[in-house]
Amino acid sequence: MDKEGFERLMGMHGAPLLVGLRPACLLSFQRKTFADIEGLLASYQRCFQCKGISMYRLAESETCVMILFYRAAALSSMLHLPQARALLESLGYPVDGRLSDMLGELEHRVCTCTAFPHEIGLFLGYPVADVRGFMEHHGHAYRCSGCWKVYADEAKTRALFDLYASCTRTFCARLAEGTAFPELVQAV
Repeated sequence: MDKEGFERLMGMHGAPLLVGLRPACLLSFQRKTFADIEGLLASYQRCFQCKGISMYRLAESETCVMILFYRAAALSSMLHLPQARALLESLGYPVDGRLSDMLGELEHRVCTCTAFPHEIGLFLGYPVADVRGFMEHHGHAYRCSGCWKVYADEAKTRALFDLYASCTRTFCARLAEGTAFPELVQAV
């Protein structure tokens, strides 16, 4: 897949991050689909940096690369909310360290744990109550689901899901109409 395919994929799965509504998004790139993923990522690095977006490789294999795209200040703020911090600390994360230390711990868990670490929801901007609820109920007994399973404020989260969906539709439509990808990515 080429730049156009990469941009479509980023729009479909990352528009809320790209316009500044979410602190992060996680994408997995299949190497058979993106043969030159290294070159492709390098070609977008300047665009992302200029807009305040960083990339962190959470996992890598011969077949795929899993990358967290994030806005450092927004993600750090999210992870340092008292409830998020308490949950991460209870799981052994270095909450007094830098964001890079927490990302390093997440990477370690993604690569070594037998189950995917559910606290990744905090890194993606999910409400702490929903991440905690998912962990406590093992993915069951949720009130509704959309971008994630909701255990707490259903009305507020449904409105957020609608906002994310609208953002994604608008982003992808403008991209399809020919608006340049860097013009659609907002600096926040």
